Amino acid sequence: MIGHAFSLPSSNPQAGQQPSLCEVLLWIAGDTFHWLHNGHHRYPPAPGEESFTDMNIRHLRQFVGDRVKVFQFTKDQERQNGADWEMWIHDRTHGVGLRIQAKKASKQRRYPFDHRVGKQNAYQCDLLVQNALMVRCVPVYLLHNHWDWEHGAEEAAAQAGLLCGHVAADGSHHGCTLLSAYRVQSEVGRKAGGRNVRHAVLWAESLPWNRVLCDRRGAADAPSSRSSSEILTGVFTAVKELTRVGRGLSPTYSAGSSPGDGTQEDAAYAHTPDVDDVDDTLAILGSGPPWLPPHVLQLLQAHEAEPPAPPVPTVATVLVDVSDDRTQMPPSWFEGCVRHR
Repeated sequence: MIGHAFSLPSSNPQAGQQPSLCEVLLWIAGDTFHWLHNGHHRYPPAPGEESFTDMNIRHLRQFVGDRVKVFQFTKDQERQNGADWEMWIHDRTHGVGLRIQAKKASKQRRYPFDHRVGKQNAYQCDLLVQNALMVRCVPVYLLHNHWDWEHGAEEAAAQAGLLCGHVAADGSHHGCTLLSAYRVQSEVGRKAGGRNVRHAVLWAESLPWNRVLCDRRGAADAPSSRSSSEILTGVFTAVKELTRVGRGLSPTYSAGSSPGDGTQEDAAYAHTPDVDDVDDTLAILGSGPPWLPPHVLQLLQAHEAEPPAPPVPTVATVLVDVSDDRTQMPPSWFEGCVRHR
């Protein structure tokens, strides 16, 4: 193994402990950060996007235990659309779904955002948005990065109370960041006017995935016990505002807005309206975490080895259960998950 790493997040059945989702996502981000940095600068070649996706899913399945179900599908199915995989954080009735496309940063810190796919020669970002709406997901890019940064959208979102306080001391939590697919669409659209995609602007607007999808919230020393309602509300609020900013509906992240604009204090769960071809993720992100769509409810009852065919082809669907009887007390928090020499 190249480099030196701290122990992986692990379960302690005797103590009734499992690693939190935030802890696992932070560890994955740190591993990605150093793996990609070494691949570009010390031990080339760098791994591909498919390798990172496979490892992301493997770690989620391994370290979050019986709270996770993973359904993997064929490569031929994935090639038909613009998304790598789906991730649902749910309590068995309601949840937040992400339709995820991975993008690996080059050595020069650039991404193939303007990639075209299929016989239609369509932009991948357009297909990602289209297919996400068909399965009632939020379309996002998962950026794999090999450097850390300060300020930008992350600082504004944290000040607005949308992000948890769990970060790595060496900045390696920036190894995996989320970016609205709508923001990518707007940048790719600039090419029609002869202008370039601003890669630095996009990564500066992306947010560390553990801080967005955190099941603990608060600072690193905040109480670890949270109800499923609190977990889903926190994730929903952060994802909704990420989407609103990506759609250009919010000039920046802000605190104190109404429940319909991001905050979810005392907000009831909402029923998701039917979405046809209307390009409106905000219809999915109503006033609270929506009801799970039929294909997710089917997967909850299915065996991982024999999943029903997905309504829109994808590489994998990952279901993370945060129900009250599944949420465990995580072990002590750790910082700087991975160190490479």
